[in-house]
Amino acid sequence: MIWASACGVAAFTAVTAFALSRRRSSSSASAGSETQPIEVGPWRPGLLGDVWRVLRSRLKAEYRSQQTAATASAERRYWGNIQLLRLIAAYGIVYVHLEPAFAAIPAGKGLIDMLRFGTDLFLVVAGFLTAQILGRCGKSGLAYLRDRAIRILPLYFLFTVLAFLVKNYATGAEPHTMRELLMSLAFVPYGPYPILHPTWTLVVIVEFSVITAAFQLANVRHGVYLAAAFVAALTLMGGQFHPTNRVLSAYTDPILMDFVFGVLIYKFVTSRAATALPKPTLLLTAVAIIAICTGAVILRPYLWPSVPRLLALGVPTSGILLGAVILEQVGLAVNLELVNLLAKCTYSIYLCHQFVNGVSEEILSYHQGTIYVPMAILAATPFMVTCIAAVIFVCIEAPTTRYLSRVLRS
Repeated sequence: MIWASACGVAAFTAVTAFALSRRRSSSSASAGSETQPIEVGPWRPGLLGDVWRVLRSRLKAEYRSQQTAATASAERRYWGNIQLLRLIAAYGIVYVHLEPAFAAIPAGKGLIDMLRFGTDLFLVVAGFLTAQILGRCGKSGLAYLRDRAIRILPLYFLFTVLAFLVKNYATGAEPHTMRELLMSLAFVPYGPYPILHPTWTLVVIVEFSVITAAFQLANVRHGVYLAAAFVAALTLMGGQFHPTNRVLSAYTDPILMDFVFGVLIYKFVTSRAATALPKPTLLLTAVAIIAICTGAVILRPYLWPSVPRLLALGVPTSGILLGAVILEQVGLAVNLELVNLLAKCTYSIYLCHQFVNGVSEEILSYHQGTIYVPMAILAATPFMVTCIAAVIFVCIEAPTTRYLSRVLRS
């Protein structure tokens, strides 16, 4: 596994070096375009300080560009608290896949079970933001599906193929077949996990996006709410019939209800009922909801470990989102540039962390019997994942998204 992960990290490094070496020509070429060139000092190859300065400048430029677009957009309001929740969810997912490191420290099992909330929080937030985009502006189904494809597919295809190559040609493990690669690329489940293991949740994300787009074609104003009702019916059918087919089982997974919760929360906070109470009452209510739901997530592994995931994690994370949104509505919002900047990198964090985690786990396997190495790994791995994800966002994700948006929308 260490060779596969190391090859993946090496590939990221090579792409970064190539992108940074061409920054001067790209900045000159964009001087007459809408995007302003990034002003940095002269490039001196081999100096880490220059690499950091270039990356930081480009990351800030991408963040400010997208921030300006989001602020000016009629489709959505920019939620600062939700950016914080996205970041917390992303790091929760990173830590969940460091299970060997947690197993080597006291109380590690309880901690790893506690951190499983990240996936549910990620999906609840996705449902909320989908409802915000479609509930306000009434975007057509095809336009919504196009935007989702631009956002999800290029980076997912890249990392899935990369995982396929390094697993097949850089490890001694049983290789994946071309059939498995094609099914992974098509979001069709063939086993417990796709080739890029953490992306099993992308199956339900893409499913929800396709269902939502279909209902938007039928009803532009209320399509997202009809889609939520349909998804709820799907999960009820799955719970009733318990399909053994892997595809049907994945497409009726109860975790789909997280999207429904997110949609319902958006519907509630944009209704008159959400603003009927005085601000002090809303503030106390939001704080109480967040405290209770956070406590439920923390205590779950110890008090009710066998409760179904939908109740044990889906409902509490929905409450945390609801409380965070109410807090922002009464004027208490997190608006830190670093948080908002890193929140832009959450998709890259989600896709690249398996490679870095693999290296960390291999290092851990050579240092058994000591608590210091797993503790160091738990501290250093998220930092390394963040650095690599920032590079991917600046050099690959943001330029690709911008290019495809310009081409396909024209």
